[in-house]
Amino acid sequence: DEGVLAGDEPTPQQQQVSQQIDKVCREHGFLCMINFGMSVELRDRAFAASAQLFAMSDAEKAKLVRITPQTNMGHAPLRSESINRSRPPELKEAYNIRFPPKWTNDLTACPETFASAVDVLSPFYKDLAHRYATACALALNIPTDYFSKTLVDYDLCTVRMLHYPPCDWNEAASADEAGDTSKPIRIGEHTDFGAFTFLLVHPDHGPDGLQLKSVQGGEVGGEAGGESEGWQDVTLPPIDKNTPVLIVNTGALMARWTNDAWNATAHRVVVTDEAAASRARYSIACFIDPDSNSLVSVHPNFATEGGGGGIKYEPIKSNEYLAEKLKSMMKVGQ
Repeated sequence: DEGVLAGDEPTPQQQQVSQQIDKVCREHGFLCMINFGMSVELRDRAFAASAQLFAMSDAEKAKLVRITPQTNMGHAPLRSESINRSRPPELKEAYNIRFPPKWTNDLTACPETFASAVDVLSPFYKDLAHRYATACALALNIPTDYFSKTLVDYDLCTVRMLHYPPCDWNEAASADEAGDTSKPIRIGEHTDFGAFTFLLVHPDHGPDGLQLKSVQGGEVGGEAGGESEGWQDVTLPPIDKNTPVLIVNTGALMARWTNDAWNATAHRVVVTDEAAASRARYSIACFIDPDSNSLVSVHPNFATEGGGGGIKYEPIKSNEYLAEKLKSMMKVGQ
């Protein structure tokens, strides 16, 4: 740690990176990150543990703790979720992990290698989230602890292991057919609710099938729609397989926090072709949200952002914001 991360003036390299972050987040909110502190050994260990978990038989998976809205921890079986509710259930399964010590993950029936990988991933992502939050504040020319001071307990943050097994090419919506909401895809159209998301990509297939769509502002909180137009494939520059790669995207809460100076990014995962349908795909997402008791308020510097007209969003507690968005998505009480 040096420069801004050590409480000193930022180094020229930190200033350069922060300017790149600001440019990308104002344009579309999806960036590629390397040299972020993860060893190739940790990356490979995490993906091997994920593959071993998802390779379990259905009978073995039935013994895993099942995810619920109340805990947001455990196994989400294949075709058990549909984030875009106009589509059939998604062609994926997942396993969610929460951060200790505020949460204790019940890893009943998980392979031992999975449990040991979880023990290493949690502290790594805590440190990375703090560093990236500092970089975001530097990028926006506000106090460098403006975001990071809300990351103490990490009680709303989640690591999600994702597995997209081989699927029936004739059933799934291809990239050309993705506008047809009667067909399932691997993950439906959505924007993330929180501040930002780290997506660790597998070295063998990268972000295959991941597509993004810029939105105006970001206070869309997971709403879908517009499935037919404006989608772009996420591609990476040539990167050696021995270099871990993250894709980072901003969420609706960060758009709100910055008065829509930064964009939330709608995204989805489609089945690109018959070859992609025939093989498994893995990724690991880490969703970063401010602590539940944190007050999310727009800094006065952003009063002229988001089209002008002053600050558009009232301060709100992080947990209240999340509950509001979940209520909207699930149409509770309507």
